[in-house]
Amino acid sequence: MPKIPYGVSNFEKLRKKDYLYVDKTKYIEILESYGEPYIFFLRPRRFGKTLFLSTLEHYYDLNKEADFEELFGELYIGKNKTELANSYYILKFDFSGLDTKDKELLRQDYLRSTLEVFKNFADKYNLDLDYTKSGSPAAIFNSFLTAVQSKIEGKIYVLIDEYDHFANELLSFQVDTFEETISKTGFVRKWYEVLKQGTASGVVDRIFATGVSPITLDSLTSGFNIAKNKSRDRNLNQMIGFTEEEVKFLLNKVLGVQNGANEELFLRLKRYYNGYLFHEKAEQRVFNSDMILYYLSEYQIADSEPDDLIDTNISSDYSKLSALFSLKNKERNYQILESILEGELQEAVITREFSLAKEFIAEDFLSLLFYLGFLTIDSSVLNLLRLKVPNYVIKELYFDFFAKLLRDETDYEIESIEIKKSIISIALEGQIDKFIELIERTLSKLSSRDYINFDEKYIKLIMLSYLFLSRVYYVKSEYEVEDGYIDIALLERSGVKPEYEAIIELKYLKKSEYQHRGKAAVASKLAAGKEQILKYQQAEELREKENLEKWVLVFVGEECVEVQRIKDR
Repeated sequence: MPKIPYGVSNFEKLRKKDYLYVDKTKYIEILESYGEPYIFFLRPRRFGKTLFLSTLEHYYDLNKEADFEELFGELYIGKNKTELANSYYILKFDFSGLDTKDKELLRQDYLRSTLEVFKNFADKYNLDLDYTKSGSPAAIFNSFLTAVQSKIEGKIYVLIDEYDHFANELLSFQVDTFEETISKTGFVRKWYEVLKQGTASGVVDRIFATGVSPITLDSLTSGFNIAKNKSRDRNLNQMIGFTEEEVKFLLNKVLGVQNGANEELFLRLKRYYNGYLFHEKAEQRVFNSDMILYYLSEYQIADSEPDDLIDTNISSDYSKLSALFSLKNKERNYQILESILEGELQEAVITREFSLAKEFIAEDFLSLLFYLGFLTIDSSVLNLLRLKVPNYVIKELYFDFFAKLLRDETDYEIESIEIKKSIISIALEGQIDKFIELIERTLSKLSSRDYINFDEKYIKLIMLSYLFLSRVYYVKSEYEVEDGYIDIALLERSGVKPEYEAIIELKYLKKSEYQHRGKAAVASKLAAGKEQILKYQQAEELREKENLEKWVLVFVGEECVEVQRIKDR
């Protein structure tokens, strides 16, 4: 049984313990060919950045020369070895686990982390280094580099994992501390100034740093203006994450060569996890590698698809949407959220470096969503990018967040188990009444808000938020078929086998129109909805479904005044 490297980010362990490995080593050659020694590379959370950094570490470390053939011999770079292989002392920092409760605790943890790195470096290369171990992180770093320079004959390659992780944590909860930490007098800014001095003195020859967003880079620029941000480089679009070809390779290794089953599973993985594009002219979209490995590891254990499409490690990383959408201009951000939930493309020029100290415009916020993996490139017009939600899993997270907002706004929480039971009633019995009752209860709680303008779109968003929250169906909004767009489609989901699937056409009447025309207005809406439903069900992907329920719902204000179950002609 092949070993799936879910959670394995140490390259040496992965190779020596015979885990499956998707060969990304050709990018070592590409990066060297650029002739740019100081690089920042950004990707969303849990995309495989740490493993790639570990790959660089083992390739360039002079202490790993004896292991080169075992680690790299069968890989692309083993057959195309560069002159710089195994020629550096590696100084590797990891800033992913720092304490961000307050500024002083962060400073102490930053100091502890760097001192630990310096000690490990001295032990690893058997060096007797005399440097100060007290004072500011920058002062200690400067003392360390001075001591090292006289003790080594070669150069240092500095690797930095999650350079901005602690900053992003602060951004979520403590914006003031964030700005103080990386400002001109902040200890992080001073630390990078020392790193820049290390490149000038010659002891530091190369730098490769990973992170999630460039929101810290602008604040570091004047103190550390030597690095190139290569995150949007077209040639590096697939450097981290899996291509379709690579996912198919993993499927063949895990399942064996079963073309039919493999192709069906691949299409599901593509639907759930694919869609990321980091340069508008790149030719291939990529899958989130952590999500793919999670899915395959769960599949291998149970010999079936996992019940949850997203593992808890990822969902916790993406759980800070509330703080993100509260950043700076909350009202504007919520308008963007509603537009995203309605499936509208967002247009922006991606900001390369930005700072909260400056004006934080809508394009900055959309760019931040892009870097964090909540939006990706759909298409482009000149230098203007159209951004969309990358895949189904991220869409679920958006609707989870919207459901939370509903609870906060109404000060009324419908238990998630009650929501799930109402939707299970659809799935097992083909009955929608309980679900509609929950929607009406929610709408009644919102009806007193002056700023709520009830219409078909808003009611549909509430319905979708509950449907996504239940995890019972694969939910499609504005589902495109041959003859139009279905308002809501409830289709079979990975790991769940409903007795009934469904399509729903939603209609809305203003109270004034209902009062004026009454049942005639309702009948008109029902007739239009029925005609659409019967047309949609002839779509190729729907016509063969045996237990497909079809409903037209007519709402007036917060009340569903008519529910019509449509039978086949």
